[in-house]
Amino acid sequence: MNYKVIDKEKYYRKDVFRHFSEDCKCSTSMTARIDVTDLVYYSKNTETKFYINFLYILSKVLNSRDDYRMGYLWQTGELICYDVINPTQYVFHEDTETCTPVYTEYYEDYEKFYQGALRDVESAKNTREYGLDMENHPNWFDASYISWLSYDSLNIELPDGHLFFAPIINWGKYRKENGDCGNA
Repeated sequence: MNYKVIDKEKYYRKDVFRHFSEDCKCSTSMTARIDVTDLVYYSKNTETKFYINFLYILSKVLNSRDDYRMGYLWQTGELICYDVINPTQYVFHEDTETCTPVYTEYYEDYEKFYQGALRDVESAKNTREYGLDMENHPNWFDASYISWLSYDSLNIELPDGHLFFAPIINWGKYRKENGDCGNA
């Protein structure tokens, strides 16, 4: 895990950062529908898992911008930017109605990512441990998928969320709309 420290005085968004970290301490939540028709067809035609394909695209997008890879070191008060962020996904256990966090390392190489995610999910299915370990996984973002529910909005509130920069992405079951294959 590598990162660079951002000089808050030279940061191009320093006034915005100061305002939302000191004056107006808040967090933001947004819901948007996206068309996943092409990804549904791709997943079916290649006999690959839609969820992992979506997770790969999500990870690639989040790693494409510094804004999404930022973090805040509470111990030193430093604003940082990680070289890479990785998804923490979840396996839901129907029998206990609990979930197990799954740490999957992001690779830009699709095949390497896909195979790693498959292994990680299969391994997590064999445990019932919650095992969320944010202290040892600071450059990981939350990626939750509720496969049995299609929904339009979800809001997560964190105490001191104004200084929590890791993306938290949640999505549900895709659905057909206007003849298209799916929206998530």
